[in-house]
Amino acid sequence: MMTRAYDIAYLDDAMTSLGAMLDYAVNSCGEDLDLFYARFLGSGIAETFSRANPKYLGGMSGIELASMVAARTGEPLPRKDGLIDIGSPEFWTGWALAYLSWYLNVDLRTLQSRGLTVASLHERYSVLHEADLSKSVQFARKRLGETSGGQVLKLARKNARLTQRQLSDIAGIPLTVIRSYEQDKRSLKNAETENSRRICQTLGCRIEDLMPI
Repeated sequence: MMTRAYDIAYLDDAMTSLGAMLDYAVNSCGEDLDLFYARFLGSGIAETFSRANPKYLGGMSGIELASMVAARTGEPLPRKDGLIDIGSPEFWTGWALAYLSWYLNVDLRTLQSRGLTVASLHERYSVLHEADLSKSVQFARKRLGETSGGQVLKLARKNARLTQRQLSDIAGIPLTVIRSYEQDKRSLKNAETENSRRICQTLGCRIEDLMPI
């Protein structure tokens, strides 16, 4: 039997908090969904959230969570009212991501790096938000299963806002080698340790984040 990161008793609070965070940031404060979620993943809060820190799993409201993300990433949110629309696509996206992370036992950052991005789920709102959560699980597994190692690297590079040339220059790895990884002609799993280390250092990720599920 799979051992999940935290007890189901925390799940509703986790789903509500993540949903409210995205709804507040986007619809009350005017933040871009993809960029704010990237700030969340880069803030260090996503990791503690996925590891079941009670402070984040129900100990904080979505508004408090959004404000902490903003404070940690250097761009505070404007003060807005605390109204949350639980029917918004953004709320549902955060709500569903928290469930999928718990159900699949995969942390939020890894879901994003391996193809189940916040944007990909947000785009499926009209199809999935009224359906049973099992449909979202099917969609997630399909996204994760279809993502090759090269696609994961390409997505991580784009999330870091780097071209192949820039990744090559910063990591000190020939451009032809970067291209071969992204085209799945070579596998990072079998890459020289130094190449893997340099790529991860440049992209700000772990080697595990670049391995397909």
